[in-house]
Amino acid sequence: MANFNTHLLGGTVASGMLTSSILLTGLFNPGQGMAFWVAGIIASLAPDLDADTTAILRGLFNALGMMASFFILFTFPELPLLFMWGAMLAAFLCVRFGLLKVFASLTEHRGSFHSLLAAVSFGLLAVFLSWRFTQQGIDFAWALGLMVFAGYLVHLILDECYAVNLSDMELKRSFGTALKPVSIQNWWASGIFLAIAVYCAIQVPPPQKLHQEVFVVAGVKFK
Repeated sequence: MANFNTHLLGGTVASGMLTSSILLTGLFNPGQGMAFWVAGIIASLAPDLDADTTAILRGLFNALGMMASFFILFTFPELPLLFMWGAMLAAFLCVRFGLLKVFASLTEHRGSFHSLLAAVSFGLLAVFLSWRFTQQGIDFAWALGLMVFAGYLVHLILDECYAVNLSDMELKRSFGTALKPVSIQNWWASGIFLAIAVYCAIQVPPPQKLHQEVFVVAGVKFK
């Protein structure tokens, strides 16, 4: 499989190319373009969340642990200072180590996270969250979701490319485990991804101008 640096480089280059194409539509400003680029890079690393020892997974749960600590701080401001510190530390440790251990035990590397269904699910989830919780508009939300989907897909493609031994003209055992439509073995996780994708697709409205402008940039003309 491709290593971290390969995924980071591939995601950076591919996201940059796609971001530049999206900006040619004229619908977004450079600041929004930077958000697209960063989203694509992060998404290109996301499939390895199911690898128990990856730095990405540890970083994610470190961030979630910090969020849990601040949740305690803002939810129970009346607590005495020492109790507050203790509760914040307990919240961080529970998430960073306890919740991480549960997540690691429930997931399997090259399982449901390495599938086209997961890529679609993360893309649609990005659209939904952007549409509901930002003021950037529906076209921005769909463009962001497209970047997340594309970045995620780049990771899967790179993993499959590295599963081909060109020198001996043979396939490695890992071939076919990344770019699969859905994980049957991890059916329950695939079911969760499917539910997320269907819910988000039903909730979000269609783009207003993005799809038309993308075709224009691609040179497709409508009569």
